[in-house]
Amino acid sequence: MSPHTVVRYVCGMAVASGSLSSPAPDRSSTGPQSPRPLLAVLLGSLSTVAIAVSAWLALKPGAETAQAGLVLWFNDPPQPFAAVFAAVNPLLRPVPLLVVTLALVGWILLTASEAWQRLEILRALVVAIILAELLAQVLKRLADQPRPLAVIPGLNMHGYPTDPHGNAYPSAHTAMAVAAVLALWPWMRWPQRIVGAGFAVLIACNRLYIGAHWPIDVLGGAAIGLLCGSVSWLIATRWPLRRRSHS
Repeated sequence: MSPHTVVRYVCGMAVASGSLSSPAPDRSSTGPQSPRPLLAVLLGSLSTVAIAVSAWLALKPGAETAQAGLVLWFNDPPQPFAAVFAAVNPLLRPVPLLVVTLALVGWILLTASEAWQRLEILRALVVAIILAELLAQVLKRLADQPRPLAVIPGLNMHGYPTDPHGNAYPSAHTAMAVAAVLALWPWMRWPQRIVGAGFAVLIACNRLYIGAHWPIDVLGGAAIGLLCGSVSWLIATRWPLRRRSHS
């Protein structure tokens, strides 16, 4: 064997042994990732436009009369909607709603594979819900719109424990539900996304079912939720907790 052949053989063995002894790649990089900032900015911009349009429609003269038919439909819907709304109605009252929400968040936390993902989930949830509640309450005071229960006589509250207080536009329940689901969307698996999205839709329908809101209130609340969820995405991409946990 020539000297050049020996040298090539030794170098090849060294490279092979080095590749075998190199550390394994970080598998956590294959886990759920935050959305791209461009998507968050686009969604936030569209949501802002939707909030402005819904507020304008809510304050137009005759808006309550134009929406009365839909309110009456949701308050006394045909089958099978009546059966579905009646079945989920007890779960969407204040205390059961909190329990169901905590159960869904707990399910998402348990399926997160990394500690940084659990921290991202909790931060995104808190940021989105707080922003949604604050924005909804500010717009409620600016719009000063009465609820359907105060305008349309004979609406059925379907056993809701107390009269909804405060102004109608927008729906804070819908805003917080949509904000929470969207904020957690990047860290949810597909079964969780289906359950979360369905849960948010049922909450929005329930607010119409008990006569607490006009349809435009629910649309405005959903737009607020999308905006606040997109803000939580931007925070996750700008200040990722994963980077801090590995530093």
